[in-house]
Amino acid sequence: MAQARLHPKTTALLLQDLQNELIKGNRPVLPLNGPQLIANCQKLLAKAREVGMPVIYVRVSRRPDLRDAPRPPLGAPPGAAGAPSLIEGTPGAEIVAELAPRPGEIIVTKHTTSPFHTTDIGVYLRRFGISTLILTGYSTTGVVEGMLRDAKDSDYDCVVVRDCCAAATVQEHETCMELVFPRMAWVASVDEVIAAIGG
Repeated sequence: MAQARLHPKTTALLLQDLQNELIKGNRPVLPLNGPQLIANCQKLLAKAREVGMPVIYVRVSRRPDLRDAPRPPLGAPPGAAGAPSLIEGTPGAEIVAELAPRPGEIIVTKHTTSPFHTTDIGVYLRRFGISTLILTGYSTTGVVEGMLRDAKDSDYDCVVVRDCCAAATVQEHETCMELVFPRMAWVASVDEVIAAIGG
């Protein structure tokens, strides 16, 4: 994949779940920390905007009554879901200011791990003529993996930007990047992806 070329007219950059509570709150962000993750995403976002590549923001939020929150895994102890989080309309649910969307950039809100089948993201991808997705976000084992699997099943080519993603543990992140994701996508650094976009 060293010779991969990413064409701005048929490629979209997805910035996923890069929200205050997730990146700047008390959750672990590894192997990069929050500021490092944001800086790498800023670099890639600037390149996408420079070449006119569509940018799509994915965010997650919950109703105040949490009726749309996922249930804890079967067998989890009471209270395993933790404190309410990512409540719609709160600062924690907002996209980090450093990566704030510009007018005209698409924002989709999801209530599931992957946005693919529970938002209108597919409509935008089809109508924009997109065939390749560049995936970033938090977490590697959440929205990034979920979107990758759904997109691959729908015959999209995918790129996962390893240093524009982070997880709760280094092990989770590295297992995905080294073993799982290469079966479905080109896993590359932000600099490699920027070089593949060209200008």
